Parts: sequence; structure tokens; C-alpha cells
Amino acid sequence: MTKLPISVCIIAKNEQKYIENCLKALRRYSWEIIVVDTGSTDDTRQIATRYADKVYDFAWIDDFSAARNFAAAQASNNWILVLDCDEYLTQLDEKALRICMQQHLRHVGMMGLTNVYTQPDGEHTYKAEEVPRFYNRNFFEYRFRIHEQITPKNQVNLEEVCLSTYRLPVEVEHHGYDITPEEMERKQARNLTMLQSALGETPFDDYLYFQMGQSYYILKRYDDAAKAYAECFARNDNPEKGFMKVAVPAYARLLLELDKGQEAREHLMKYADRFKGAEYGYLLGCAHQACGDNLLALLTFVKVTQMSDIDALGEQAYDTFVRIMLLHNLAGNTEGVEHFRQRLEEYGRAHGRQIVFE
Repeated sequence: MTKLPISVCIIAKNEQKYIENCLKALRRYSWEIIVVDTGSTDDTRQIATRYADKVYDFAWIDDFSAARNFAAAQASNNWILVLDCDEYLTQLDEKALRICMQQHLRHVGMMGLTNVYTQPDGEHTYKAEEVPRFYNRNFFEYRFRIHEQITPKNQVNLEEVCLSTYRLPVEVEHHGYDITPEEMERKQARNLTMLQSALGETPFDDYLYFQMGQSYYILKRYDDAAKAYAECFARNDNPEKGFMKVAVPAYARLLLELDKGQEAREHLMKYADRFKGAEYGYLLGCAHQACGDNLLALLTFVKVTQMSDIDALGEQAYDTFVRIMLLHNLAGNTEGVEHFRQRLEEYGRAHGRQIVFE
């Protein structure tokens, strides 16, 4: 069988901590690997030359899209898989990927990405999401200086961009959030500076405000995050836009942390016809509970435990069972408590965890 005509394109700057593991994971496949260095002062470039097929230098101009598009332009293949240095390929079905390439020439592939976090006790926790990273460069390119987005090539009206996507049979672990608080603060401060300077440059200010909300949230500047999220939804709440799948629950989660349960519930209910997954259900259950509507919260949480994507909740999957047990306990339903205690134990065993009740 002929090798897949794919070029993996990576941009890098001072990534010696991650880049070797990233490239080692790719070398088992026969894909072309391209690394574009945007000004490293550590050993990133030297490490890249040991593994990549092509290594280029690109003068940094505060524009992630420019660097991404430069990398794609150097590729020998039209099919581009985009990775960052702190992302390690863990699973791939090449046969399924070949079929995807045959069927989705003008669509964008969404790969599975699992964010890895180290807790204070040394345990690792995970949160899964899907991100658009695979495209044919004849039809797509990157736009926007920061939090760059894949868009149709030569698209004039960017407000109308709603990508047609499909699930890629590719899984990646992302370690970029598994850093010290000081490193994260510097990273988010840099992002906020670039986001604020980019406001007004494109019709995508709603997206920029969303990303500002994300950065403020990570920095625990919750009031600033709330203002940014609110500005995002005031400018455009089109649920078909790709980032809305993240923005809707992100704003709800913040409102819940600010003890604004009713606002969180009203916000989520606007999108009840659009979002049906476990994350949406979990947050809606939390909002019902925050509003004192315990029966509706209980029913919502139980439904979450029956959803096929419950594993994507990570630690919140376990919290879902705990909340059900607490609600049954409040209602004096000892049978319900015991039933979901057993289900929680079964869920833990199925995922390699022993559940201990105190």
C-alpha cells in the first residue's frame, strides 16, 4: 500500500522541553515532517534537524497564521496535519485516515486532543476535546494573528465561515498546560497583549473576546473573564461557529463559579437544541442544582451517566455520580444512593481507578 501523502507542519520557538518527544512519536510513520523555527535561542532547532525532513527559519512577526501558512507552503504534499511541539501523537488508524482523505477533500479534520494536567499530589488528570488540524492546502489556509483558525482559501466574508468538519482517526496528548503557574501566567499575559492589539482588525472580534475570556479565566481574573465572554456573545451568538462548542460551556462554567446559577441556566437553555453532549448536560445539571431545582438536576445528571461521551468529562464524570448520590441523599432515597454508589465503583473499575468512600 502506498504511503499517505501527508506533511506534518510544526512551528516552534524555544521548545526543547517537548519537541523531541513530539517528533519521535511521528517518526514511526512515513509522513513528511516540516519544522519552522521562529527564533529559538535554545536547542530546539538542533533537535528538529535530527528528526524532521525539512527545517526552516521564519522571522517572527507576531502572526501565528503567517508562520503556519509558511510551513504549509514548504510541504511536498497538499494534505497538511498541524501539530504543536507539546502535542504527542498517541493513536492513529491509517486505513481509516486514507478513507477520510478520499471522502473529505474539501472538509477539515477534527483530531482528538487530550489535555494533560498534573495535580499537586502528582496525579495526572485529563480533559478531552476536538480541534481542527487536518486540511488540504489547495482549499484552506490559516487566518488571524493569534488563536489562528483554518478558513476556506480566498474567503471574502469571514463572518460566514462555518467549517464543514469530520472526526479524524487521530488522537494526541497535549502537555502545554502542564506547566508551572509562573509559566502559565507569562503565556496568558502574552496572549492577552496580542488579542487586545488584534481587536478591530477582522470581523472576528467575537472570537477574540472569547479567547480573552479563556485567558482571563486561566489567570483567575473571573470578573474580566465574564466581561469578555459577555462581549463575545453580545457580538455574535451563532451556534454554528466552530468555537461556540467551547464558548457556550466555558461561559456557563464561569457563571457557576461566580454563583450566578440562574444566569448560567438561562445561558445554557438558549442552546438546548444545539448542544446535547455530556459536558453540556453536566453544566446544565449543575445550574439546575445551583437554582435549587434538585429534581430537574437529578434527572439531568442521570441522563449524563447514560451518554456515550461521558468519558470526555474527565474528573467531572466522577463528580456527576457523586452529585446524584448527594441529591438522592437529600431526598431520603437510600436505595438511590446505594445504586449510584455501585455504579460509581463500576465506572471507576472500568477506568482503572479504585473508588474509596469516607
